[in-house]
Amino acid sequence: MTKNARVHVLLPDAEGDRFEAYCKVKGYKKSTLIARLIREHLDRERFAVQQELFRGSQA
Repeated sequence: MTKNARVHVLLPDAEGDRFEAYCKVKGYKKSTLIARLIREHLDRERFAVQQELFRGSQA
């Protein structure tokens, strides 16, 4: 089973309303769109976390 991280996003009311309206018009689920936008941004930045070389090591 895959574990998912939980992220809370706070937006000013006007931006929140705008985002909600956008999702409604385009047919997006808010959480799915946010996850996609984050993933695309990290990909554009070519950001990747280096995996642990030695599990359980005391670094």
